[in-house]
Order: sequence, then C-alpha cells, then structure tokens
Amino acid sequence: MEKEELDRRTQGYQSAYIRKTDTPAARLGKSLYIREEHHERISQTVHIVGHGKITLYGYVDNILNEHFKRYHEEIVNSFTGKRIY
Repeated sequence: MEKEELDRRTQGYQSAYIRKTDTPAARLGKSLYIREEHHERISQTVHIVGHGKITLYGYVDNILNEHFKRYHEEIVNSFTGKRIY
C-alpha cells in the first residue's frame, strides 16, 4: 500500500474510532468479558493512538457503532424467519 493511501486510511480510522463517544458514561452500561490479548491491544491503542483522550469504553463503543451501521442490512436479514427469544 502506498504511503499516501495508508495516510488517508489512517486518518479515516482515527476519525471513526479515536474520538470521544456521544453516549453516557460506561458505568451506565453493561459488563462484557473479552480475551486478555484483545484487552491489551485495545488498551495500547487507546493510550498511544488516542493520547489518553479516549476511554476503553469510548473506543469499543465507536467500533460497535460503526459495525452496526456498516452491517445493518446484513444483520436484519440474518434475523429473517428466525424466532427471537
């Protein structure tokens, strides 16, 4: 990948994920367990790339929001004909 393209993609990544979240504080959310290696990577990313200006909660919240926006139609289609408990 060319440097210019990588820089453009990096800027897009940081705009989407390395930003404060619009949602309320993490203490109002739910607990979720993740693999230790993912936690370490997320912690490093938040600390180094986010310059301490974003929380673990905010970073993960941004990732999930983007995922649900990007794959909304596929997710809804996956529910078609299925019973939800």
